[in-house]
Amino acid sequence: MYFGWTFVLALLGSAVFAGFFGALLGVGGGIFIVPIMVLLFHLHMKIAVAASIVSVIATSNAGGSSYVDQRISNLRLAMFLEIATTLGALSGSVLALYLRQWIMLLLFALMLAYMAWAAFTTRNLDDRRIAQGDFARVQPDRLSSFLDLRGTYHDIAARQDVEYVANGTPIGTGISYFAGMASGLLGVGGGVIKVSAMNRYMNVPMKVAVGTSKLMIGVTAAVSSILFFLAGWIHFYVVAPVAVGTTAGATLGTMVMNRLHSAILKWIFTALMIYLAYSMFTRALAMHYHLHLPTLD
Repeated sequence: MYFGWTFVLALLGSAVFAGFFGALLGVGGGIFIVPIMVLLFHLHMKIAVAASIVSVIATSNAGGSSYVDQRISNLRLAMFLEIATTLGALSGSVLALYLRQWIMLLLFALMLAYMAWAAFTTRNLDDRRIAQGDFARVQPDRLSSFLDLRGTYHDIAARQDVEYVANGTPIGTGISYFAGMASGLLGVGGGVIKVSAMNRYMNVPMKVAVGTSKLMIGVTAAVSSILFFLAGWIHFYVVAPVAVGTTAGATLGTMVMNRLHSAILKWIFTALMIYLAYSMFTRALAMHYHLHLPTLD
């Protein structure tokens, strides 16, 4: 399969955008680049998912290392959750090879809609808890105490050091498994689910969740990429501009993230999730039921 240079350059520019917001929100860029490739470039869903998974590996290296240098990522938490996420990624990538395209589109839209709701309902929670010091007052559960899942980072926007204690490890582990399935099935790196899970259920500040997720998604995506490569869904003229563009965008995004308040990050996250969810939902209905709803394009 061959694609012209105009296509490649346009895809490169789109990938920079996806990589920037992916790093800003800790979701790997796949949550943006997959809908872009399907809706704007009219690529097959599985080609888009395969390219996204490969690009996630690159953006994880670019963004994850920067967050480690800034001491935002929690390495212990990342290693713990990665076990369940990797198992889920293997399950999801096998399932993706057999599902029909319209079903994958519909699942993607439903996942985006849920994440938009979760981000919107907790949009002001982080800034309030940071100001009151609530993240440090939570009692750890047995497993988080044993693994010492706690930490401190400097929040530039809040102009203070923020201490936190992670808990809720059972629900965090379960959600991480499904995040891995989403990565393998939909090419999103799983970060879109893990960021919300860590922030909402494990008492992890939004920015730490973003940094930790960015560190994890590369390992998750590496598992899935092998199966997509063997199945023949990875195309160089799609993967190359997506990987380069998302890496460049991710580098820029990591420089900006810690300078914004968590509420702003969640507003951006919510708006983009709603837009992409509706777009993917309308495409799924048109593809399977020939029902054409008004679009936002």
